[in-house]
Amino acid sequence: MRPTQEKQTLTKPEWLMMEALWNHPPMFLSEIMESMQNTVDWKSSSFMTYLKRLTESGYIGYQLVSGNRRYFPLRAREDCVEEESSYILSKMTDDSARLLLATMVQKTNLSGEDKEQLQKLIAKLSGEGKRG
Repeated sequence: MRPTQEKQTLTKPEWLMMEALWNHPPMFLSEIMESMQNTVDWKSSSFMTYLKRLTESGYIGYQLVSGNRRYFPLRAREDCVEEESSYILSKMTDDSARLLLATMVQKTNLSGEDKEQLQKLIAKLSGEGKRG
């Protein structure tokens, strides 16, 4: 029997499914498929596979409604992003982490509001370092 390894991160397809559920919870399978039709080209069996994985790993739950499963997220988007970030950063040195952050900011199409929030965060972090 193989030892069970704790899941560290979500795969890209799992993230896509979680995004659909975070955006419009709760959803039946047919609603999930419809909401993702422009994002993925999966057969219903692929949707079922990912729903099963996410359910078994505790990311989503479901309620039976007239014999059909209605899925909903059990984990907040912010918690999943934080866990993913921590996992990635745990593999890096400080210099690599700085480079990763700079690259992510440069390659992401940040809105004006996103840039403003980022500037506020940097100012807040700069202020914390000046206590004394």
